[in-house]
Amino acid sequence: MKIDEMLMKALTSYDNNRARSQQVEIGVSQIGGCRTQVWLQLQDAERTNDTLKLPALMGTAIHKMIEESLAAEWNEYQMEREVEYDGLKGHIDLYVPSIGAVIDWKTTKLANLDYFPSKQQRWQVHLYAFLLSKNNETPKTVTLVGIPRDGDERHIKIHTENYDEQMAMDGLLWLADVKERTEAPAPERHAAQFCQHYCPYFGDVCLGKGKEVNAEPITDEVVIGAVDKYIEISAEIKSLENKKDGIKALLENVDGVTPSGVAVKWSQVAGRSSIDEQEVQKLLGYVPKKQGDPSMRLMVK
Repeated sequence: MKIDEMLMKALTSYDNNRARSQQVEIGVSQIGGCRTQVWLQLQDAERTNDTLKLPALMGTAIHKMIEESLAAEWNEYQMEREVEYDGLKGHIDLYVPSIGAVIDWKTTKLANLDYFPSKQQRWQVHLYAFLLSKNNETPKTVTLVGIPRDGDERHIKIHTENYDEQMAMDGLLWLADVKERTEAPAPERHAAQFCQHYCPYFGDVCLGKGKEVNAEPITDEVVIGAVDKYIEISAEIKSLENKKDGIKALLENVDGVTPSGVAVKWSQVAGRSSIDEQEVQKLLGYVPKKQGDPSMRLMVK
């Protein structure tokens, strides 16, 4: 028995039996994501890919712990409330009726918090507020709480804004556009980066975004700002690397300890060991090779 397989089988079985996991309708959390994935779900397409599940399961566990701990302390709060209007269903992490606050917990990676929340996440929480407003509630604010799975409590990020119905309408327009299409939209996410690991339709149904160059103009101001920042940081890194190389040259033949206790020491490092492919070719007549999993490389210039 493999312990990792036993663990994932048990966790997956537990998650599959939750009511939210059995929901077949398009949910609020999917709006603003991959149009192709949502369109295929609307067509009841066959799910051909066994996806990775641990990140989502960790998020579920954190949500469950928050729900249980808050229920024990503040029973006037509404947690995991299901709301529905005009065929759209959502499950709200936390709603505080007395102040009209809609709160959504988001588990993520620490690196993703720099640009938290995304437009999709903002659409989601405003849509929750919209559904509440159609169910005789008066939402006033929406809050997204970013909880890094690889961080600690110092890294929790909170974003609050007033409820804006137009934000919800933008999300609904996105969904209406997907529903009206007679053919699947072009894939929006790269296979090696996302689809092959996390999309249930990857494979015969959809191969994800390929190597083609996407010449569409980028209009999202947050994304444009991120591109500019990436170029700025890349230039700073290059400059710092040049400075570091200069200092390294200055320290040639230097060994010792500074007054503050910093040791400077040079040591010989063995050269990289590699397979002699020519010798292998002579002995076997061929060179056996193993193809690794594809990965994505970012180019910004």
